[in-house]
Amino acid sequence: MERRSFLLGLFALSAGAATVALSGKADAAALGAAAAPVLGATPSEKAATLPDGTPIEQAQYRRDPRFRRPRPRRQVCTVRRNRFGRPERVCRWVY
Repeated sequence: MERRSFLLGLFALSAGAATVALSGKADAAALGAAAAPVLGATPSEKAATLPDGTPIEQAQYRRDPRFRRPRPRRQVCTVRRNRFGRPERVCRWVY
């Protein structure tokens, strides 16, 4: 095993462990339960609007799969010789 990849793996493992250790599930649950009565709104009302007051139904964007934007293509032409030795132009589309 290469030394660099091994050290990178150890660093990623320690960073992940530190992130999990710092974010406590009990603190997040207590904050969510305590914050709803303080703010004066139920969680369902809070989730129904964005911070600027826009309803979420209008803010969501759904892409219709029937109308797909075509990929950009370009045509590439080359000159080749046919079986009789005459030059002919051959074109194809590439992405």
